[in-house]
Amino acid sequence: MGQGFINTYGGWLAQDATGIVPSANGFRVATRYLGSIGPVYQAHLLSLDPAGALPAWEPMPGVGNNAFVQAMCAGIASTAFIAGSIIPADASTHDGLLVKLEASGAVAWIAQPELAGDEQYFCVESVPDGGAIAAGVRAAGAGHDVWVTRFTANGNVLWSTSLGSTLDEEAYGVSVQGNDIMLTGRQVNFGGTTDAWFARLDLAGNALMTTSWGGADDEIGRAIKPIGPGTFLMAGSTLSLGMFDQTEQRTKESVYLIAIDLNGDTLWTKAVGDTLYDRRAFGLDIAPNGDALICGERSGVTGESDALAYRTTNTGTTVWERAWDLGKEERLLAMLALPDGFISTGWTFDASARQVLLVRRDPNGN
Repeated sequence: MGQGFINTYGGWLAQDATGIVPSANGFRVATRYLGSIGPVYQAHLLSLDPAGALPAWEPMPGVGNNAFVQAMCAGIASTAFIAGSIIPADASTHDGLLVKLEASGAVAWIAQPELAGDEQYFCVESVPDGGAIAAGVRAAGAGHDVWVTRFTANGNVLWSTSLGSTLDEEAYGVSVQGNDIMLTGRQVNFGGTTDAWFARLDLAGNALMTTSWGGADDEIGRAIKPIGPGTFLMAGSTLSLGMFDQTEQRTKESVYLIAIDLNGDTLWTKAVGDTLYDRRAFGLDIAPNGDALICGERSGVTGESDALAYRTTNTGTTVWERAWDLGKEERLLAMLALPDGFISTGWTFDASARQVLLVRRDPNGN
């Protein structure tokens, strides 16, 4: 396999990695960058060789300040998409932001649809025509709904649509299989708790299914990937189905896995956890053999966390679990399966700064 490593990158204040894709010379990482010059967030692109060395870390040309990078995905022909939002200099609300990168890493185009209200993209997935589906949330009045936009290969908006009800919904994960778009996120109930939320659209933007799944407490869907024809796996977290800690007199948060079909029927669900730690999943990818690779965090003490990675079978049986403690807090947000293992990225926080964290390991997590 390629050389394994655990690396951190950055300086003072905050640098978060929110997505990673392969490149011809290694990897590209989308980063939300708050440096020591100027109190504004910027969109930066971190380029790495296969061993994690740092060839370049530069601002993305044409993307202004107060840009909040949230997700990244690979496109066709070694292109890539970076999704998030931006607050224009003359505004106080977010506009959705999508950036397409050429195979070289250069910016091909920047799309920033200007609409009334507040729009943010939290997830993105490419489509075979060279475009992408970006999804997140829109608040145009009281409450907010899921907001989904399909972009063409040239950066034009093909369609946008909102999905929601009298409750509040947000989308955090999107996947495309054939003519189907599957979304996951959360739905806020009238009592204030949240359920894991799902929706299916076709590539023309027609809503075909919405459903939610949860118990008496909080559930949330963070990532979703196809695991078979018409079958998808969601990774997130649950407070309803975890193990009860007698010492703390509460249910520990657990990684939540749901296999779901195109009709919204659940094929199986599983809560992965114990009474020692709270566990949360944020990223998901599928290994070459069909296993699920999941990343996130675990915490045993309030205000502290360790970076966390799992490997499970496609029916949710845990193959292994690994955790890494580099300081006070760590969180892995994005997972990329490789032919010889995986690479995952997020952030680590100590007493002085929050920096990009990158973990590369073999198929056994070592």
